[in-house]
Amino acid sequence: MKTTISETQVSINKVSMTKIAVSLSALLPLFAAAAEPKLPQTTAEWASMAKADIDAAYQITRDNHPGMFDPLNPGFGSQLEKARNGALALVPRVTDATSYKAVIGRFSTGLQDGHAGAYANIEDADVPQTRWPGFNTVWRGNDLRVSYSDLPQLKRGDKVLGCDGKSVDTLFDERVFQFQGEKQQPGHKWRFGHRVLADYGNPFITTPERCEFDTARGKLSLKLNWSARPEAALDALQSDYNGDRLPVGLSWHKDIAWVAMPTFTPDENDTAAYDKLVTELTAQRRKLQQAKAIVLDLRHNQGGSSLWSERVAKALWGEGRVLRRLEAQGAATEVWWRASAGNTEYVKGIVKELQSKNQTEYLPYFTEAANGMAASLKQNEPFFKQKDEVKAMSMADAMKELPEDIPPLKTAVIALVPGQCASACLDALDAFKLFDNTRLFGAPSSADSSYMDIRTEAFPSGLGAVIIPNKVYVNRSRGNGEYYAPDLPYNGLDWSTEALLQAIRHKL
Repeated sequence: MKTTISETQVSINKVSMTKIAVSLSALLPLFAAAAEPKLPQTTAEWASMAKADIDAAYQITRDNHPGMFDPLNPGFGSQLEKARNGALALVPRVTDATSYKAVIGRFSTGLQDGHAGAYANIEDADVPQTRWPGFNTVWRGNDLRVSYSDLPQLKRGDKVLGCDGKSVDTLFDERVFQFQGEKQQPGHKWRFGHRVLADYGNPFITTPERCEFDTARGKLSLKLNWSARPEAALDALQSDYNGDRLPVGLSWHKDIAWVAMPTFTPDENDTAAYDKLVTELTAQRRKLQQAKAIVLDLRHNQGGSSLWSERVAKALWGEGRVLRRLEAQGAATEVWWRASAGNTEYVKGIVKELQSKNQTEYLPYFTEAANGMAASLKQNEPFFKQKDEVKAMSMADAMKELPEDIPPLKTAVIALVPGQCASACLDALDAFKLFDNTRLFGAPSSADSSYMDIRTEAFPSGLGAVIIPNKVYVNRSRGNGEYYAPDLPYNGLDWSTEALLQAIRHKL
């Protein structure tokens, strides 16, 4: 059984104890399955298990999610009920692992929040092989494009106009956004465009029979024949998703510096690579000042800890400038921990874990949170409202140059943004965009809600878990559900380093 989920993070600035940068998943396991769960053997058992797990997901969320008491989100309770009811409506049609996974996905999608919901934890061997109609698709700009084709009638770049009399937007709604993603996020079309005309076995979705295309040879209507997707098509899809993945580090392409940051959840090797990267950026700052551009490559990045982007930002713009502006950016932000029994025990567990490993850097922060949550729980208060000890600074004051600041960076900075950029990847954009010489290149980003710091709680079946955020950010500078639109849109199919380098040179 797999025991990993999509990464999340806590975006907390080191100058302010309520805004430390750390990944909770690095401190305490999010979900550890007790024993290998037994899969149901009959269709009736699958349906019964799906109902029990959805009911549990609803109740666990209701008991622990900050949204239940969030004064800025009075409709959360109704949204949670709608998510449960939408999933339960499909339960009578659950017969196997695939339909079970789809129902869990329907519940999560109903919450429209990447930091909440639930997930199924079932091996790929228990679900059918993906089928395709002979071509892959990706979303670019405002269009669904053919990115790879085994069919002689279709070429890379051809545009999908619709299928079975339905528009592409309707296909997204019916075939994607019912079960994953967030419809209101433009970045999620980039992220999930490959799923519009692929069959992952979801029994609640009907595969299209005929599609219309706009090709270089004119309009085309094509009957679809569905078959198992070959390995070559999958490899092409991985490449088209957001290009080649470079290792963490600095490379030079003549007069352009390329800073690759594909992950903010580094393993031991990546951590060493980040240390080397920061050292090189510091040592080569004079060369960086003379470069035509500095590209901050966030392809493949799906979040983690904002510590790593802050380290890069400090090396580029200067530690004092970055810390002052981040402090001013978060001056109005408040952190409210949802003081439920489950959340409180979880944060207490983090404190014990830090103590056992003698990790003292974040111990005061989590100790304060755990003690405050315990006191709030005892007093039947829904939140522990953690307060900053750091005096708030205005952005005008933060932008003033100080004698100890290093010379300002005047080189153009291009942040390369993929559609799935969320969580700590968004925190990186928050920091980079504090400086006027930064422009965003590529796709619209994803977005975060204001609910953060997740933990998980296993389903009764053991076949998955509920995702619970422990706290809510109030008055965060980037609002709930806000995303970044690119300053320099790039809608090319090819997201390889070489293609992007050429496109960036052209834009400059």
